[in-house]
Amino acid sequence: MEYDDFVTHCIDLYMGKPKSAKTTIAGTYPKPMLYVSIGNDGGGRVLSKYGNDEIKVKNLRNDFPVNGKIAKTSIEKLASLLADLRKPDADKFKTIVIDTIGAMQDDYKSYMEFQKNGKSISQQEWGDVSKMMLSIKDNMKRFSEEQKVTIVWLTHTNELETYETSGLAKEIRIVPDLTIKTGVKYMKDASNIFYCCRKSVLEPDGSKQVKFLTYIGPHPLMDTGTRDMSLEVGDFVENFTYDKWQELIKAGKLTKANVIDLSEGENKADSNELKE
Repeated sequence: MEYDDFVTHCIDLYMGKPKSAKTTIAGTYPKPMLYVSIGNDGGGRVLSKYGNDEIKVKNLRNDFPVNGKIAKTSIEKLASLLADLRKPDADKFKTIVIDTIGAMQDDYKSYMEFQKNGKSISQQEWGDVSKMMLSIKDNMKRFSEEQKVTIVWLTHTNELETYETSGLAKEIRIVPDLTIKTGVKYMKDASNIFYCCRKSVLEPDGSKQVKFLTYIGPHPLMDTGTRDMSLEVGDFVENFTYDKWQELIKAGKLTKANVIDLSEGENKADSNELKE
């Protein structure tokens, strides 16, 4: 009897507020890299230090209306791009970064509203947006499996009010900037989910310093987690990079050299600070 290998996709999801170092971290992933900017909000500027041989850039956005029609949306353009990259003579990349997946949803929503002369879309039409988002998600997942490419999804965040099963306690959860159902399915297919933030940390001399932190592992208020490393409890790591992540995977744990102590005084991380 023949058995199959553990052939799977490799997708990392980074979520966080703007300017929380998501794109900077993505830029540390293996090269050559294709950076796909949805909407081109300028976030990829931090990658300009890399040469054109290391990082290629592709800007995608909805086409401008011509004769009352939008020819292609950013989602459809991404599907075409992936089709081109599947061709034998296409450029080969080790990493593809999508910045941001939320912008794809916004673009398709704008397309649907344009079709209705600017009117808000209905709940049923939101279902059409979700179908397109899930279709391109599955396309990226297959591409990662077929081409052995790491895909990095970047997204902003939303705050979601949830209740315990008893219905007595309410909490705020930090979730991707997508509709709830779509976000859950994107998170399900992500190999690892990280949360990025900026935080003012109190130094021993009493001064404050801004640090860029990434939460690794399970968190009570966020659906972060890792499949590449088994963790029962997560923590913040400073100046996170792809190489640092590989070192942690090899160690099989979060080492003290990488973890930031936020347990005392003004360094304590609570739900309000996670909203920065």
